[in-house]
Amino acid sequence: MKCMIIGGFLGSGKTTTIRKLIEYLGAQGQRTAIIVNEIGEIGIDGDTISEGGVETREITSGCVCCTLRISMEHTIKSLRNSYRPDTIIIEPTGIAFPRQLKSNIESMDLPGITFAPIANLVDASRLGSDPEDIPNFMKNQIEDAEILGINKVDLIGPEKLLEVCRLLRKLNPKSRMVHFSARQGGENFDKMLELLGGDSQEKTVPEAKNSIEMSGVSAYSSEFEITSQEIPLETAVSVSEQILENIRNRAKELNPEFVGHIKLSFTHNGNFVKGSVTSAHENPAIEVLKKEGNPRSRIKVLSAITSVPREELVKAVDVAVTGQLENRQLSYVKMEKRDHGHHQATISPFKQSNL
Repeated sequence: MKCMIIGGFLGSGKTTTIRKLIEYLGAQGQRTAIIVNEIGEIGIDGDTISEGGVETREITSGCVCCTLRISMEHTIKSLRNSYRPDTIIIEPTGIAFPRQLKSNIESMDLPGITFAPIANLVDASRLGSDPEDIPNFMKNQIEDAEILGINKVDLIGPEKLLEVCRLLRKLNPKSRMVHFSARQGGENFDKMLELLGGDSQEKTVPEAKNSIEMSGVSAYSSEFEITSQEIPLETAVSVSEQILENIRNRAKELNPEFVGHIKLSFTHNGNFVKGSVTSAHENPAIEVLKKEGNPRSRIKVLSAITSVPREELVKAVDVAVTGQLENRQLSYVKMEKRDHGHHQATISPFKQSNL
């Protein structure tokens, strides 16, 4: 069984890359399982990549490279025994240390496990030219990588790409570098997928670090069940976009240069609206997917951003969601997290839809 660890800071394109990697491995007849780690209590990326009969497990409420090490060991052993995959792809949180995660898995005494080269994705459109402007935990991620995937090159020009390559080479002179657009695909992206089929050469045992403490990232996740029945797709898209804009605008007031990831999903009538914002200066990106088996309409929001007090982030997310739903007169139930993963409901004042 081969283990692929694909790291990268929040919003670097890990989920898009993994979705295409699943297709690539499937075409080779490989049986693939995915482990998605979210820093918040509610998972979103697992919903996005779980199509096509691929076994997907989510580990939430922390980081698998440090605080959730035991959960990771249990999940890998469970997948190995029940699903017997040829490949396990691990998408850790955007603040994780991939080399520490690999070292942890190596210590789990799993016979026959091998590792692909540690891959780390970088959003080329958001990386500056000065190493001093990069947080230490992001530098550690870059230094950990055996493959550096420079993603989103469709958003930049040749001069910016050269600047990014020079910066990354200073931080990690030994890694293989590949630049591509995971969204668009192409020859260079195919090369990235081929490189992931190789074997890791990383042998060092890293110093144990707590990624959450080092990151300076505040995180909050929430979930709302929509009880209104008739919701046009265009309404779901519009609501999703406005929620993301409102959260971004409030976070920008608190930290004009925040980076991170604000993620949203809205499931309704077989549609899956996925949206995200990854910086103070970015507009929401919205994607509509088909996803069967969604009898209940739900909105999930996960925000993890830098240098914003968590209590302010909680307020910004909840006000953005409830404000939009109430403005559209959509009835909803907020799902409150309780012990052992159970939820209790807070019911909105609206009793019926009035679109």
